[in-house]
Amino acid sequence: MKQPIKVEAIRGRIVEASHIVHAIALGEDGSVVVSFGDVDLMTYWRSAAKPFQAIALVATGAAEAFKLTLKELAIACGSHSGSAEHVSLVKMMLSKAGLTEAYLKNGTHEPFDAVERERLIRSGEKPSSLHSNCSGKHAAMLIASKHIGAPLETYIEPTHPIQCLIAQVLIEATGCNDLPDTLVPDGCGAPNWASPLNSIALAFHRFATGKLSLKDATARLFDAMAQHPDMIAAKGHWNTRIIEATRGEFIGKGGAEGLFAGAFRNGRSIAIKVQDGNHRPLPIVVVTLFKQLGWLSDGEIVELADFERTPLKNLRGEIVGEMRVVIP
Repeated sequence: MKQPIKVEAIRGRIVEASHIVHAIALGEDGSVVVSFGDVDLMTYWRSAAKPFQAIALVATGAAEAFKLTLKELAIACGSHSGSAEHVSLVKMMLSKAGLTEAYLKNGTHEPFDAVERERLIRSGEKPSSLHSNCSGKHAAMLIASKHIGAPLETYIEPTHPIQCLIAQVLIEATGCNDLPDTLVPDGCGAPNWASPLNSIALAFHRFATGKLSLKDATARLFDAMAQHPDMIAAKGHWNTRIIEATRGEFIGKGGAEGLFAGAFRNGRSIAIKVQDGNHRPLPIVVVTLFKQLGWLSDGEIVELADFERTPLKNLRGEIVGEMRVVIP
């Protein structure tokens, strides 16, 4: 096994914290280009599964039947920040299918978007299920259920027709027939599964290159994510910025506990897992790997340069250290 990548938080001359990172990159043909650490590591997909879960929305014909836009398909694939725009868009999706937020079972948390969070505080409102970063995904599951006439009340149960379809999609994408054995509820309550890290990279390779039986659906979702990256996370978020910098040639999706995976249109793909579950090493690792592999143009490197050596700042805005990648 190759040594893993290490990301160090340096303050002064002292390494104050160190993160172990496992990573794999696949080439255009799906073969391994480079790997670091344990690429057979089993990890839960968490929100990195959202583009695959959204396949059900398109494959069932629901997206076409209810005239969903690419922007709405993108937020079905995303972990949005709960901004006013995001909330409005998910609400619109539901209304097109004759549904309301009352059907959502994704739970509630404060919006990540500072403006919307402050608005709620000032108005004395409580966050709704629409503010959850998973509301787009859940809206998609509900809309697909409505279209095929499946029960709405049980749409997140593993035996529900939409969840069975999603599981089959992931089995095909990963090649892991034992995927159902790993099933647990995700943070939002929907089913989630675990796969080896290398299988996650392969799944995104197949998603991007149309090597799945539902290739028309994956092509449409790839375009949705590429054209509306601010629906995948938020304006200024590193996940959104990487999609923007590559002009939609790359789409990627993060997941809880330090997971990130994605692929270029030509099939080059990556999967990265921070062993301790921390998210902060992800941007610098992704950009550094892409640069070393030659997967970014000079212009793209310039656009993403602030991720290469991420400064650490104190509350006064003073630079007191930096994040540094150590690639063996």
